[in-house]
Amino acid sequence: MISLFARTRTILARLGLPAAVFVGGVLASAYLYVATVQHSQEEQLADLQESARYYEALLRHRLGQYMDASRSMGAFFSASGRVDPEEFEKYMAASRLFERLEGSSSFGYLPRVEASQLQRFEAETAQTFAGFRVSSPRYGADAFYPLLYGQHATDANRADRLRGFDFSSVPDRWQAMREADMRDAPVASSRHSALQHAGRAQVVMLFTPVRGARAGTSAKPGADLKGFVFSSMYVDRLFQGFDHGRLAQLFDLEVFEDRVAESTVLFDADQVPHVLQPESAHVLAHRVELQFANRNWLIFFYAKKAVLNPKATQAGAQMFAIGLLLSLVASYVAAAWPRYLVRKRARRDFSERFAGFFEGHPFAVYALDTERRIIHANQQLARELGVSREALVGASVDSFIVDESRAVAARRFEEVLAGNAVAYTSRVVAPDGRSSDMSIVLIPMSAGGTLTHVLGFAENITERKQAELALHESRQMLRHIIDNIPQSVFWKDLDSVFLGGNRSLLEDAGLDNVDELVGKTDADLRWKDQAEHFRQVDRDVMRSGLPRLKMQATDHRRDGSPCWIETSKIPLKDEQGKVVGVLAVTEDITARKYMEQELFRRANYDILTGLPNRGFFDSHLGEAVKRAQRQPGLALMYFDIDRFKHINDNYGHDVGDEVIRMFASRTRAVLRESDFIARLGGDEFVLVIEGLAEREDAAVIAEKLVLAMVPPFLLPGAQLQVSTSIGVAYYEAGMAAETLVKAADQAMYQAKRAGRNCFRQAEAQRA
Repeated sequence: MISLFARTRTILARLGLPAAVFVGGVLASAYLYVATVQHSQEEQLADLQESARYYEALLRHRLGQYMDASRSMGAFFSASGRVDPEEFEKYMAASRLFERLEGSSSFGYLPRVEASQLQRFEAETAQTFAGFRVSSPRYGADAFYPLLYGQHATDANRADRLRGFDFSSVPDRWQAMREADMRDAPVASSRHSALQHAGRAQVVMLFTPVRGARAGTSAKPGADLKGFVFSSMYVDRLFQGFDHGRLAQLFDLEVFEDRVAESTVLFDADQVPHVLQPESAHVLAHRVELQFANRNWLIFFYAKKAVLNPKATQAGAQMFAIGLLLSLVASYVAAAWPRYLVRKRARRDFSERFAGFFEGHPFAVYALDTERRIIHANQQLARELGVSREALVGASVDSFIVDESRAVAARRFEEVLAGNAVAYTSRVVAPDGRSSDMSIVLIPMSAGGTLTHVLGFAENITERKQAELALHESRQMLRHIIDNIPQSVFWKDLDSVFLGGNRSLLEDAGLDNVDELVGKTDADLRWKDQAEHFRQVDRDVMRSGLPRLKMQATDHRRDGSPCWIETSKIPLKDEQGKVVGVLAVTEDITARKYMEQELFRRANYDILTGLPNRGFFDSHLGEAVKRAQRQPGLALMYFDIDRFKHINDNYGHDVGDEVIRMFASRTRAVLRESDFIARLGGDEFVLVIEGLAEREDAAVIAEKLVLAMVPPFLLPGAQLQVSTSIGVAYYEAGMAAETLVKAADQAMYQAKRAGRNCFRQAEAQRA
């Protein structure tokens, strides 16, 4: 009985310390689990805040594109006297609004129709759109705003179904239209249901006033208001269609208009407004107040639990497992303490020599036995791991290596045992949970041909890896931004070999990823016929070190359609200022060029006849007079249609307009390509003739014009005999353009007094 009691006491004495160490380690691991979960959530929240700010930047950029597109369309309609359906279709095709503005559902034009002119407007429009009627007009209004032109992103027939619907009859839209008129700027509507949509999708609409040419920059509300252009955006696609939906997976987005309340919810991803819940369990990652088209939007980015919690729990579980493992190791050490004391005495001599060599080394230096146990360590290793050197000696290195690095460390140690020096990187963790990245070198040490221990050197490279990670994330952010701009961006080396490009360029080149672009030249891509020209421009930029900006040229898109492109190229330089390549930005400016050409045509040509107008004539005559000062032979003819007022009064303005068109056509038919004819207004025309050898040549042309009107003008319901009276004046040295016009005008009235249907020549000016 005494012997059994003694043996039991001996066993308890031997196991008591290891058991106490194990229990303490388990408690410490539990605490470490809680701390790690909290720390991981804080780190994840910081990452989510950065992603939310990126989300915000993309949203601001998209809204800016919506505003620019609306202003451009408003400018197009403001500059146009009257836009026909074909012109609207051309504008939409050239601007590619649905391709560039993700989330947009429709675009259109709403003319202002005075209530007193409603029946006339319906009758005129029905000639283009059969059966056109203004539907659901706003009761008691002095003007209506029916849909005239429109396109929908997915439903090609929706504009036809809604054509004629008075948009001002919808209160949310009428409010936004009135604000846009008062501010003379684009204004967004409140959220409301889309018309003719089976699912009653929620939309926000952007209205931009269209004013006449006389409105100017100081337009007052209603001044020269021609109507409105509008764009419609699906609310869900507006706030969630970013980065292929990856950002939307991270956040529950909540958007309010002006203030936070149930009645002001603009968008809520999960239909549960957490900001209105006083004790919501959701974590707010970011909040921003955003101004868009006279609307103040409050946006809240809530981190989704499915994103935040699992990673934190996993990190805590890993730390608990490591703590538990350390507890087992510590228990084992406590149990093996007596044997450790024996080994410690055996290693004392080696430790003294080790300390003399490596104590002051800047790297962590340690020695391992063949079982990967630490037999010595310098003070730097103790600092790296946050434990005393005494606690390190005898411990297995696995207790300081994270789980995912242990297999690699074990394989490298096997190579060392085979007599080879190795180098690798590993991630270690201190008992306090602090982790570090280490660059490790292991060297086998032998005595008498037998490997006795392994010498290790470890350098802390955590800051270096963090810097590399930050650089990588910064490049990824830059890549995201570049890939989401509509312009094509690319960069080349000194040999014009592509080093990279954004998504827009890859789509234009017909490539799937940037790896297919890198290493190629322009000669390898679909625009290879222009490769030599592009190469020469690259050389000029890199040789001069100066940028070449806004170079415009015609081109063709992938589908073969013609387009205008604008390219800017700048030299790329290294830290020493040496040119190492070229960076280029290319933009499709077809819509802008089309608008410029159209504005020029409308500003300089008569709509009825297609001839140059008075402004174009004044400019041309001034240049012709300058040329006549160097080379004589300039004549000017001023002529009109005889008794044109009688035609208008008896047959109506429509017949009068047709007579003017036929008169202009017959006139052009007898003229040379170099002759310049213009319509000044009404039935008045002028003809500028240059390079005449003799004055009689002008008389011959005038006679041809008179004879060209002899055949009757055959019109629907009428056959008219039309004639013209022509005054001819010749340029003489020193004569001003105004004097030449006045002389021709007076000669025309001489032809009128002579009985019409003839021409008269102005008398020569006396000195």
